[in-house]
Amino acid sequence: MIKILSSKTSQRNPSVTKLRRQKDEDNLGWLSRGLDHLKVPRDGILLVLVGGLDPISFRLRIAQAHIRHDFSPSHWSHVMLLGPRQAALSKMGTFEISLTPPRGFGFPAPWNALQQGGLPQYQKADEFPNIALIHLPASETVSRARITQALKDFKKQRSVLDAQDLLLRWLAFAWGVGRTGNPLLEGYGIPSAAMLEVVLGTAGFDLTPGLESRSSCPEAIWQAAVWWHEYYKQHRDEVLHGVYCQDHVLMPAQEVTDIRF
Repeated sequence: MIKILSSKTSQRNPSVTKLRRQKDEDNLGWLSRGLDHLKVPRDGILLVLVGGLDPISFRLRIAQAHIRHDFSPSHWSHVMLLGPRQAALSKMGTFEISLTPPRGFGFPAPWNALQQGGLPQYQKADEFPNIALIHLPASETVSRARITQALKDFKKQRSVLDAQDLLLRWLAFAWGVGRTGNPLLEGYGIPSAAMLEVVLGTAGFDLTPGLESRSSCPEAIWQAAVWWHEYYKQHRDEVLHGVYCQDHVLMPAQEVTDIRF
């Protein structure tokens, strides 16, 4: 089983709200409205979660059901950190470890599998119907400069987190190689989420208070944003803000009722 703590709050974070997609709006258009809605400062630290429909995204969403109390599949298959703000979202970079990088993996050993991509690969709403934008509260420690340095350090610190090990484990699971089981059940997080845990942790931000960082995944990050707001309020005097759009559900969430004898 996955060692995960449940938040003690019974109320969702009111600062993470639904933002419906407009007719024929792609994900870049939605993100643009999301940035305006959240009033994110120019140097704001932003995470983007997406939930895809391709076979690998499907496998990842199913695998994360163990993080959810009702064991329904996750809405999310991937998470990334946005680079510095650009006038055009199509030019904004991403820091991530995707299982399906558009230019392939190359030889990832020198940079610990870290990838620098771009938002356009997630632009199509019919390929990634679920999307969320999460704004992390800034502070003297959680700054763009410190995160940039942490990203540079991550490339050279495989002893802290061997992202290539995670990448190969999850590719074997996603591709159905041999008898490969769900890596989450063995404490191996989804690569991009685990990478962000290390990078943001180095900068002084605990991304998933209820879960060990090496076991992180997009669903755990989402749960932290939605249900751990009282923890952040108590420890940082701030909460995570965000907007989301969930247009695709693999299985409706099941309502858990009290057990009576």
